Amino acid sequence: MRVDLSKIEKHPHAANLLLRLDFEKDIKQILVFLKDLGIEDNQLGTYLTKNYAIFSEDLENLKTRVAYLQSKNFSKAHIAQMVRNAPFLLSFSVERLDNRLGFFQKELELSVKKTRDLIVRLPRLLTGSLEPVKENMKVFNTRLFKIKERHLFLTYLGRAQYDPTKLNYISLDKLVSVPDEIFCEEIAKASVQDFEKFLKTL
Repeated sequence: MRVDLSKIEKHPHAANLLLRLDFEKDIKQILVFLKDLGIEDNQLGTYLTKNYAIFSEDLENLKTRVAYLQSKNFSKAHIAQMVRNAPFLLSFSVERLDNRLGFFQKELELSVKKTRDLIVRLPRLLTGSLEPVKENMKVFNTRLFKIKERHLFLTYLGRAQYDPTKLNYISLDKLVSVPDEIFCEEIAKASVQDFEKFLKTL
C-alpha cells in the first residue's frame, strides 16, 4: 500500500488529522473495513491518497452507509466498484445519498433498476455538485421539447418519415441539429412563418 504523501501534504488539516490517529483504534479498523468491502491491497494507496479523511469517520457510520446501499440492492461488488471510482462516497450521510438517488430517479424518470445501473457506472453523481447536472438537464429537456415540436409539425405536414429505406427519409441527427430556417426550408419544405403559426396551435 503506497500513499502519496506529497498530495496529502497540500491539504492544511491533513497532518494534524493523521498525527492524532491511533493505529490500532483508528487506522487499522478502517483498513480492515475497506478490505472487507472489496478494496484490494494494491488499490488502498490510491484510495487513501484521495480520501485520507476517511480515518476521521466513525466506523459504525461507514457500516450504516454500506448497509443503506445494500438495502437499495447494490451488490457488494458494485459498492466496492463505486467506492473505488468515487472515493468520497462513504463520507456522505445516508440522508444525502438517499436524496441524490431520489433526485436522479425523479428528474430522469428512471426505474429503480435503471437508476441503480446509472449510479454504478457513474458513482460521482452522488458526490459531485448538482449544479452542472441541473444545467445539462435543462439544456437536454429544452432540446427534447424542440424535437417534439418539429416532429409534430412534420406529422401535420405528412413528412414525418424516419425510415432510411424509404423515400423522403429524415435523419434524427438533422431533425435535432439544424436551425429553424434550414429545418423549415430543407426538411419541412415550409416557411418559418408556417412553422411559427403551427406552434401557436399547440
